[in-house]
Amino acid sequence: MEFRVAAAQQGSVDAEELLAFFRCRRLPYLDRFGPQEAKLPPENLLEQWRRDRQALQAAVLERFPGEQVTPGNGALLAAMAAGAERIYGGQILAELFWQLDSSSTEELAGLEPDVGASLEPDPDQAAEDWGGVGKTPWEFGPEFRSVWVSSSLDLLIRDPALVGRRRHAVQPSYWPVHIRIGKRPKPEYELLLALQAELLGSLQGQVPKRGFLILKDGKWHPVHLSRRRVQVRRLLQEYLGTLNQPEPPQVFMARSRCHLCHWREHCRQLNAVAQPLTLLPGVTGSRYPLLQEAGIDSIEALANAQLEMLQAIPKLGAGVALQLQLQARATLSRRPLWIQSPPLPTTPVELYFDIEADPRHNVAYLLGLLVVEQAEGTKVANYHGCLAADPREEGQAWEQFLQLAQRYPDAPIYHFHGFEVQTCRRLGEQYRTDPRQVRQLLQRFVDLHAWVQRSVVLPIESYSLKNIARWLGFEWRLPDANGAQSIYWYSQWLETRERRYLEHSLIYNEDDCRATHRLKDWLSQGEVLQQAVFPTVNV
Repeated sequence: MEFRVAAAQQGSVDAEELLAFFRCRRLPYLDRFGPQEAKLPPENLLEQWRRDRQALQAAVLERFPGEQVTPGNGALLAAMAAGAERIYGGQILAELFWQLDSSSTEELAGLEPDVGASLEPDPDQAAEDWGGVGKTPWEFGPEFRSVWVSSSLDLLIRDPALVGRRRHAVQPSYWPVHIRIGKRPKPEYELLLALQAELLGSLQGQVPKRGFLILKDGKWHPVHLSRRRVQVRRLLQEYLGTLNQPEPPQVFMARSRCHLCHWREHCRQLNAVAQPLTLLPGVTGSRYPLLQEAGIDSIEALANAQLEMLQAIPKLGAGVALQLQLQARATLSRRPLWIQSPPLPTTPVELYFDIEADPRHNVAYLLGLLVVEQAEGTKVANYHGCLAADPREEGQAWEQFLQLAQRYPDAPIYHFHGFEVQTCRRLGEQYRTDPRQVRQLLQRFVDLHAWVQRSVVLPIESYSLKNIARWLGFEWRLPDANGAQSIYWYSQWLETRERRYLEHSLIYNEDDCRATHRLKDWLSQGEVLQQAVFPTVNV
């Protein structure tokens, strides 16, 4: 593939584009070529994260003063030549070269963000393959290609071995520092540092072997960059390859981060028409090529294939093959397939539990409980919101929840997925709750997500509470509400003290509890439904 042609046609590549491509193969393609009128405004939480990152950058600058520069190689080179210990801001632009290798793109096919960290390339081979430091195009030959790459810089620090020496005594060398509000180093952060190191190498004559991440905790986390250099090179080549394609790349529902994306509605409309196999739950970036090699290229083909043939596909596994086929059949028929229908607990009182948490302030600020009681043949539901209006009140909200749950000691506590269990364990440890009380509480928990996975295959694109409950006809009172929006509301409440933000969070949390209740009621009818309407599958 002519990467030089692609680069010339599309102009330079920005580092943030490459990060977006690492997270979602389709996102930067749509940013370049998609219909801009279909693009949604940024999510409020993303804007909040951007402001948080700016605040962290300002705090780092205040604590570690340095020279601030304007965008462009000229200002950056001047500050480096002057031997500044720390250089803030600016933007770097450089031409990167690599040797053509037909296998490099193939080797990256199917790479997903969570498996990137497992790659352990040879650092010496990385230097040979990437090359290009201080050279010009005609020094390479026709087997090499290049692309211009730009990146905004947070901070450069002078090699500590050179700090304190007389200026200009040696050639200055700088290391990249990236500032992010995450709690832990992520592969994507390390990839960006590796790319910035390559760009720096083109300016200072040598590629830094180390960089640093400054995260939310304010600590400096060292990163050895050699192991990321092969990965970032191959990622860049694959991205340039997609820019030559007439259609946007496929995405995999199993790895998607669609809920915060400005193209989510556009993609949803495309998928409703095409129904690609990649969006079937369970079809991952590693499983998709296996299915393709076996001639399975559509949901219909998967649904109608011989199970024995699917189970014989190398590296797929018999259990996975069965689950994928059941999912394809449910999706194609638009009807649920019941695997089994184990009885759910039947009690006079049922509790439905949902937690809202804010990672910015490390607080579970709302523990919502819907109490459903049987009264004279009818159900009466009352919602209770155990709210920490201030993060310091988290312990009080926890105690309020414990007292409320203890009023109904025999009632099962229904929730969806494992977050509630994990959070209750943390709260119990943090606030020194009697371990026996916590164990007794958790023994009453019933995870409806696990219950769904054991009981039924649904014709939906993901098994989130939102998707399942909406398929059942449940609607949230605040149509655009989601977990990210709830975090934003709580942050806005803490900043503005406008009560409406808390009210929004309470409404959203209550609806989550009621959606969980709707799901439990539907699952309880499973035996009746499968006999009357829906087919049953013997596994």
